Amino acid sequence: METIASLTKANTALTLENQQLRSTDHPERFRTIFEYSRLANKVISSDLKILQVNMALVKLLGYEKKEDIIGTRILDYSPPDHHAHWKLLQEHLWKKETPFFCLETCLIKKDGAMIWCQVTSILFPDKAGALGYTIIEDVTEQRQLKLHKEEFISVASHELKTPITSLKANLQLMSRLLKGEITGTAHLLKMTENAEKNVIKLNYLVNDLLSSTKIEQGHLALNQTTFVLAELVEDCCSHIRLEGKYHINYRGDPSTTIYADRHKLDQVLVNLVNNAVKYAPNSFEIFVDAEHKDGNTKISVSDLGDGIAPEDLTHLFDRYFRLAQDNNKTSGLGLGLYISAEIIRLHRGEMGVESGLGKGTTFWFTIPDDHGAASLN
Repeated sequence: METIASLTKANTALTLENQQLRSTDHPERFRTIFEYSRLANKVISSDLKILQVNMALVKLLGYEKKEDIIGTRILDYSPPDHHAHWKLLQEHLWKKETPFFCLETCLIKKDGAMIWCQVTSILFPDKAGALGYTIIEDVTEQRQLKLHKEEFISVASHELKTPITSLKANLQLMSRLLKGEITGTAHLLKMTENAEKNVIKLNYLVNDLLSSTKIEQGHLALNQTTFVLAELVEDCCSHIRLEGKYHINYRGDPSTTIYADRHKLDQVLVNLVNNAVKYAPNSFEIFVDAEHKDGNTKISVSDLGDGIAPEDLTHLFDRYFRLAQDNNKTSGLGLGLYISAEIIRLHRGEMGVESGLGKGTTFWFTIPDDHGAASLN
């Protein structure tokens, strides 16, 4: 939805253009503005026939010359279920004589691809009658981002609600136990373990949300120290080892040290190990390797699961991306790998993945030796 500020800006721009259209002293100036505008421009009649276009509109719709479009109707480029949008514009401009009218709709390009557009129109007088002057802006990318955010909010709400509900239930039972309504130390121990697991899950979710916000604002900073890598692996994988189901096998030099932000690398490793558990649940052996070469320490996390389809590999580090095979059955916000990649980039390292269907998956990242200041810029 357009903000009041953006609509006001659009109205101001169209008002200025309308003044040019009404002026008989500067027709050449208007033609220059019309032709060289970076946004798609068109002039239409009351029956929605296209009378004039600029090259920006020609390119937007995927054509080569103006003559391909002039003389056609705007409905020719609109999906049938979006025709009502243009009928509404037609009614507001020519019947109600609204000063300006905005709408968001789809247009069909020459190759059949559909794009979302923000359409802003005004009515201006002409010898042949009132005509509509329209600016069309491609907002496909912004709309996709909006949909991603809406989906993310829905997933985040669900992910946060689940552990909170479980925590509430466990606390209520513990309260009853302490009041003597129910008995049994074993019950209390089990409820405490469940509460602790949900607190850990909430902590991961909140950390992801905070990190994503800091990345977007450019405020993610490093607190680098020198530490033993094997100790970090031991600490960050303790929650997996406690379950007793998976074996974390560290195969690096136990004395290897790196200079990095320990807390943030812990976040990266926890994310990679958790992903191995979530997406390769039958791979009970998870390998963490470390190799020092050419001034970098390369750290890898590997599983023996089903692997990842080639078409998904290029999107794994995108914000909000979740595997199609997941079908929303596993927890998470689709932020973990995106945040991990940004953390490694902040360290001036690299991050990647190697996988094949039926061959398992290996995520890796590098941390350079030099101790220079890191920056997101």
